[in-house]
Amino acid sequence: MAGSEERLLKEYFDEISRELEDIPQVKMNVAIRSGISGPARYRTSARKRFAVSVAVVLAAAALFAVPWIGKLPKPLEPQNLSAPSQMNEAFTPYFWKAINDTTVASAIEAGLIERVSGVTAEQNGFVLKVDGIAADRKGIMILYSLQNHTGQKARVDNLQLVGKSSSPVNYRYGWALNNTDVPTGTTLYYEILQWAEGFDSLPDEITFELNLGESKPVSQASREKPLAALSVPITLDKGKIAKSGEVHTVNKTLTVAGQEILINEVYTSATGIYLEPVYNEQNSKQIFSMIYPRFLLGSNGIFSSMSPVRTVEVKGKEILVFGNDSRSSQPLQFQLDGILALDKDTLKVVIDTEQQQIIKAPDNYLTMSLYTAERGTTMILKHNTSTGKKRFYNALKLDNEFTDSKGQIHSTADLYDIPPYQASADKKSVPVLDYVGLGSNKYAQPLTFTITSYPAPINQKVSLEILD
Repeated sequence: MAGSEERLLKEYFDEISRELEDIPQVKMNVAIRSGISGPARYRTSARKRFAVSVAVVLAAAALFAVPWIGKLPKPLEPQNLSAPSQMNEAFTPYFWKAINDTTVASAIEAGLIERVSGVTAEQNGFVLKVDGIAADRKGIMILYSLQNHTGQKARVDNLQLVGKSSSPVNYRYGWALNNTDVPTGTTLYYEILQWAEGFDSLPDEITFELNLGESKPVSQASREKPLAALSVPITLDKGKIAKSGEVHTVNKTLTVAGQEILINEVYTSATGIYLEPVYNEQNSKQIFSMIYPRFLLGSNGIFSSMSPVRTVEVKGKEILVFGNDSRSSQPLQFQLDGILALDKDTLKVVIDTEQQQIIKAPDNYLTMSLYTAERGTTMILKHNTSTGKKRFYNALKLDNEFTDSKGQIHSTADLYDIPPYQASADKKSVPVLDYVGLGSNKYAQPLTFTITSYPAPINQKVSLEILD
């Protein structure tokens, strides 16, 4: 499925790019980024460049990995810093490498990175060196370099942290949108990884592992022997980790159209801002996601907007991870523009796949079709958003189990084919899509599916003060 997913993602980003062409703010950001790499006389100051940069592609890519609905983050505004830079000069090259990543660059500038020395590994012409780390209660930031003396470009095929039993201690994010290239020479990298479990379960020493393979498209990747398997030990100070960051006790409720979202606490640290929303079980609607959740740092109308970068599930609890500006001591506020939600008695979709007919759905905007290829049959669901309405990409999903008319439970196919992309004649009316692998089996009709996400927005902007 990797090849099909890669093509689907390309089509998605092509569509995003077409939409962005008409947004003046994005054009301005592109011009700003171009100016950073242009002649020195046209450059803004380091502080200002750091403040206005924005990772458009990363924000869009995050939509495929996390259960919220977002939009492009606004460019960062200059902060009123409470203290001068505490940056270790040894990390200056990493600061410039991460200049467009507020979380990493601000942690470096705030002096939160601990310098590491003598942590290197070498194999088959590749050298891995860890230069600095910042470990906290939720995750770890790693600054490292890779030397490639082989004369050919390589690629990072796998990156993980393991404990004593060689089992990963970092949260596994699944399929990556792209793998990291390793050109010849020395290249600087940084990584933020969240812990898979609570920090108190971590060993005193973990191992940072990297597998390097040949540089080729993801769709051509195979389980071939890696060019190099590099690993280095990292010692953790668990006492220091326990005291890192800051826990903000909130214990307040956000209400959107009568639906309650409980915010008990927020954790801020070098690796990000962490939020664990709890949807009240007494809500009449099933909340699938929040629309454009973000944290605002600042006051008096001058804010930095911190967008979510991923979602992790630790000990059965879903945690949203946002970017952070570790330089700032400004007030912190949480905002969202609404929710995607359906009444709890409308979460079933009934479809006769043989007749290609939707018998029951939450609204009349849902259509279906079938595509049969090498891996069997794929059901294509389309939610045709009304012209002029907001589109919520990645907002249509069904559970991977369904029930036939005899009450038997089946699982959707893990591997399936995606049909060739056909651009809509009306580019202003792009449907929200979901693909369901049905395989080659015959099922007693009709089939009943459970909705796990649906583009049913309830638009209402609400906010909550976290830190005055």
